[in-house]
Amino acid sequence: MMKFIAVAIAAFALSWQPAQANDESPPDRLTVLDMVPGTGTTATENASVTVHYTGWLLDGTKFDSSHDRNQPFTFTLGAGRVIQGWDQGVVGMKVGGKRELVIPSKLAYGTRGAGGVIPPNAPLRFEVELISVSAPKFKAIGNDELKSLMQRGVSVLDIRRPEEWAETGTIKGVKRLTAFDRNGQFVPSFPDALGALIDKDAEVVLICRSGRRSLALARAMADQAGYAKVYNHATGMNNWIEAGNPVEK
Repeated sequence: MMKFIAVAIAAFALSWQPAQANDESPPDRLTVLDMVPGTGTTATENASVTVHYTGWLLDGTKFDSSHDRNQPFTFTLGAGRVIQGWDQGVVGMKVGGKRELVIPSKLAYGTRGAGGVIPPNAPLRFEVELISVSAPKFKAIGNDELKSLMQRGVSVLDIRRPEEWAETGTIKGVKRLTAFDRNGQFVPSFPDALGALIDKDAEVVLICRSGRRSLALARAMADQAGYAKVYNHATGMNNWIEAGNPVEK
């Protein structure tokens, strides 16, 4: 239960446009340099990636290396489980590739530093080698795929709050179950209520206002709670309504 809740409320990295690494790059930007272009599967957001890495302070002090432990590191890309510089800098790598990431402190450990080895406000340099990529356990969809799934009877779960349902209306035939309260906190009763509503082997589409809350929940349901066929409507009710699709109040 606690793992389910923890993943559901994970923070997410912001969108990005990496700069090319060079000696004159300003220290407040993430810089990305492909040292070895990979040829395998591309690392995309929500995929599980396994990497080897070494990290240095900019004065050359090495503070961590998976090579020294002979133990690769696996994480879900874009799920907020690593520093933002990693979530942003590993996207687009191909298996077999190696990248240098120079990460400003605001995308690393910021003013707090870390573990007594990374000072406050320290920019970092990493060399990251991509070993493997596993596809997400859930699928992101848009309006057309949602309509297709609904036509064949797949359940759609609107996880917004009651006042949001009242404000915009909901898609005809959807199930309603609030996952996050007004303060963005996960509703403790949600897992049990979900289990009573949706079988773990059944297909289910999650939808919220913009796609962010449902993304968090899709990750949690697929990675931690054992739901096998989860879809996330990536742009949410805002886009459904903007595209002229019907709702009912």
